[in-house]
Amino acid sequence: METIKYSDLKLSEVIHTFEYYDFPLFFISKSPNNELFLNYYIEELEESVDKWLYSRISNKERVDLIEQRISVLNLLNRLLQKQRLHHLYIDSKSEQTSETAKIEMVNSSNFDSESFPEEDFFVEYDYFTKRNLVRIEHDLIDSSKFKIVLNDPSNSHDIGLDLFIEVLSNLKNSINDIANDIGGRLIGGKSSSPINLRVDSLQPSSFGVWLRTEPLEADLFEVPEKSLNNLFGLIADIEHKSLSEIEEQIDIDEEYSLETIKSVKKLLNDIKENEFSLKLEATTKLDKINKQVKFDKDSYSKLDILTNILRKKNEKFTEKIELDGLLTSVNTTNNNFRISTTDGDIGGKMSKELFNRFKNDTNIKFKVPSQIKALVEKEVVKDYVEDKYSERFILIDFEQPE
Repeated sequence: METIKYSDLKLSEVIHTFEYYDFPLFFISKSPNNELFLNYYIEELEESVDKWLYSRISNKERVDLIEQRISVLNLLNRLLQKQRLHHLYIDSKSEQTSETAKIEMVNSSNFDSESFPEEDFFVEYDYFTKRNLVRIEHDLIDSSKFKIVLNDPSNSHDIGLDLFIEVLSNLKNSINDIANDIGGRLIGGKSSSPINLRVDSLQPSSFGVWLRTEPLEADLFEVPEKSLNNLFGLIADIEHKSLSEIEEQIDIDEEYSLETIKSVKKLLNDIKENEFSLKLEATTKLDKINKQVKFDKDSYSKLDILTNILRKKNEKFTEKIELDGLLTSVNTTNNNFRISTTDGDIGGKMSKELFNRFKNDTNIKFKVPSQIKALVEKEVVKDYVEDKYSERFILIDFEQPE
């Protein structure tokens, strides 16, 4: 959040107000492109200039706040720790909507503890919607027994053994990746033990299998239940939500890691490529409410959402490094080389400039095998769509003993 214009603020719409005195002191606003922002009044600096806490928040954070699953101070501290909290200075006398408002990230050098509430609290009333806010409990899915149903295009209840094993393996990987996401948020690390799946029974009337998670011992943090809950949620999101909404869950909420997106994409891609449909069914632990999500031909095209998310996360960077090693081979026809170093062998191509110099200047020669000091450009590519990591080396310059 580098800049913000007064016109952006003017066009924003207030959707919740939690504190009010002459004007809203604590509220959530929505921009014209549907981004949500938390606004928390700090103080008046001078007659016309007010100082606010200001942050982009996700819809999940908004819901957690109004359903009292997170307190105000906990939310502010989270935004501060994630470097998402800003000071926003508003000059009420400014009439030029094209002007840029002053904004700065809150950090250790400018943070004032008195800008936060003295005591923690939950929001209890929304002055904008004029309704009381109460805590809403969400019942988790019972992971001790849930069902996966697979149907082929002709609904013949027939499936190849290899595909069935592959689907169950991908399902297990997806649940465990989500469990690691949850472990990272709760305890700062991966889940302590992997979640295993066991076949409980077969469904007689269709190709369905009842599954259960292991271990069956009670989990203090309910990681198996939360993992299955989030898997149901992500598959439902793929069916119903937009790319930007799912990206928000990854980039802002950090609800799903890239590993989870990759494993769920692999699970669903196998279903799509074999023209099957997938359905997960379960009940909640307390109220025994039926839950169901599906992925079928109507949702095949939505799988591009996960592909686009992964593609946007692809990384490519270069760095120049100096190497000392042994030049073991050079092919001046195919333009490739190999250098042996204490860290292993490195192979690649000469740069265009060096290759042209080599062809046109007879004084430039390689000695093989011989010691070499080389300046190399290392290019690293992380392709999350294809799940590939690659390194490429380009020889820019070199020195060899006479």
